[in-house]
Amino acid sequence: MTYVPTPIHETRASPQAQELAHRIEHAIREYRQSHPGMGETEVYQAVRLAAARTGTGAGHVQAMRAALIGLTVLLLLGSLLLWRMA
Repeated sequence: MTYVPTPIHETRASPQAQELAHRIEHAIREYRQSHPGMGETEVYQAVRLAAARTGTGAGHVQAMRAALIGLTVLLLLGSLLLWRMA
């Protein structure tokens, strides 16, 4: 089976998401023009900081993943313990 990555299409995003993406893109381009030494890593860090500060960052997703992994491990260990006791 061949995997073909699909790019993000603007038609899948809501009009509000498209508008916000356009504004962010414009702000980044404008800022990079006035600060030509700014690298892509710094732009990425800035976007992540902004997302975290507005409560839309991936931090809550990572916390949920960690909680789910912990719960899964706990359930597996509990099942193993019950199985060995029977």
